[in-house]
Amino acid sequence: MKTERRISLSVKISVLIIILTFGSAAMSILAGYREHKQTTDKFYEDLSRNIAHTVSNSLNGAKVRLLLDAAQTPEYREILKKARQDQDPAPIVEYLKSRHLLLTYDNINEILRQYTQYMDVEYIYLQHIGNGTFCRLVDPDDGYLSYGLTDKLDGPYVQYSGQNESIPATISETSLGTLVTSFEPVYDNEGTPVALVGVDVSVEKMRAEHQRFAMLCIVNALIMASMAAAAGVFFIRHTVTNPLERLAVQTRAFTNKRGHYDSGDIIAVDVHSRDEIEDLYNEIRSMEKKIVEYLDHLIKVTGEKERARTELNIAAQIQNDMLPQTFPPFPCRREFDLYASMDPAREVGGDFYDFFMIDDDHLAMLIADVSGKGVPAALFMAITKSLLKTAMSSGASPASVFTRLNDQICAGNTSGMFVTVWAGVLEISTGVLTACNAGHEYPALSRSGHPFELYKDKHGLVMAAMPGIRYTDYTITLSEGDRIFVYTDGAPEATNAANEQFSTDRILKALNSEPDAGPEALIRNVTDSIGGFVQNSPQFDDTTMLALIYTPGGGAKR
Repeated sequence: MKTERRISLSVKISVLIIILTFGSAAMSILAGYREHKQTTDKFYEDLSRNIAHTVSNSLNGAKVRLLLDAAQTPEYREILKKARQDQDPAPIVEYLKSRHLLLTYDNINEILRQYTQYMDVEYIYLQHIGNGTFCRLVDPDDGYLSYGLTDKLDGPYVQYSGQNESIPATISETSLGTLVTSFEPVYDNEGTPVALVGVDVSVEKMRAEHQRFAMLCIVNALIMASMAAAAGVFFIRHTVTNPLERLAVQTRAFTNKRGHYDSGDIIAVDVHSRDEIEDLYNEIRSMEKKIVEYLDHLIKVTGEKERARTELNIAAQIQNDMLPQTFPPFPCRREFDLYASMDPAREVGGDFYDFFMIDDDHLAMLIADVSGKGVPAALFMAITKSLLKTAMSSGASPASVFTRLNDQICAGNTSGMFVTVWAGVLEISTGVLTACNAGHEYPALSRSGHPFELYKDKHGLVMAAMPGIRYTDYTITLSEGDRIFVYTDGAPEATNAANEQFSTDRILKALNSEPDAGPEALIRNVTDSIGGFVQNSPQFDDTTMLALIYTPGGGAKR
């Protein structure tokens, strides 16, 4: 039988690095600048046009006409002039009430305000058709004082005949920077256009990044290509492939051993790379050491009839040891406080949580739920947790970690198990929380002085379901006293004797039962509420919770 020739990972990576380095350099010089600019402009033109179309469809044309007509009357112009001089919106409010338009104004203003806020729009305004006057319904500084006519608008003015012609998007330079502006007509019930919705989307940030990127590529691409290829090949061989090969050999020897294990069987490889490979080596060595210790203890203290029970107890202890148990975990850090708990449905479970400092200014948090129960879920949990912690310790974003690890886990996932994960990295100095959700429950968020509400973030597919999935990050900016609470589905799906689920509504009620509660009290309140709800009913799923309060002023409390 002919043996198929084997090509080592080191050779494959070396060839790949050389090809990618020189290929990327040439392509970035020839096509990068032009393609990036065209793509950016097209994206923002489509974005502004789609937003304008969406806003237009959300407005009631008849009500818009009433508001715009009312804003042009001589009577209202006098009222507006005096109100702006006195900086008192009360006359405007009374005028709208007298015309039965206050509720209409508030409704339309709220619609435009929400689109401005949630769609990352610089400005939304309404333009009269024909005479070129404007009626501004969204202005965070002036409120009702913005309702009325203005002679000047920072942006383009469009002529529109009202004959349903297409209005192209325009790019202009304003005091707000480079804006892409799109207009869409608002129609009344008879299909007659009554006004134009103008939407301004800023491309300033993307333009600046594009110019910086282009200059760096042109100056450095050719100079660095050959150096990067040589350094990359040398680095990969000495810091990745060679240590991985040694780890694989030693780990295979340990897993293939039969019979009694002793301390001499524990992996012993000279790995001092000070990166994820060394972390992985330490995790594997620690796991094998615990396995040897617990197996030796199992043989000495248990008989054949108690073996299954003892193995489960040991597995539960191993699993418990893998989770942080010391609270407060960072007593010297007063900018935040957190608390977490896990209650498995069986001796071992598939839920886990973790938190650790990536560096002095970044705190990583994660919570996950593996499909299934018992020992298989616990083993899958141990592998997933180790991989996630090792990858996130590098400082990479949660989405990039999820994308990479999803492919790794899928490659060896013959059992078809999957895991839901929520992970976040808090930049302590700014309060910016960068998070990613892989099919996990919605987190609950409480702004300082306000009750908890579900934060309906964007869900990606559960990890290990299929390879090639691209995950995306989102950010939440925390302020003094803001609190966040994450949990697994064992909490809302806890069931009482009547087969009724606890639900997220009851979770929010328990969280809001003590408005000033710290992380530990929040979890205790939810745990007590679940216990009172299910009473003596059996627990069918693991219940895991993690809570954090952000206190950059140093006022953390339990």
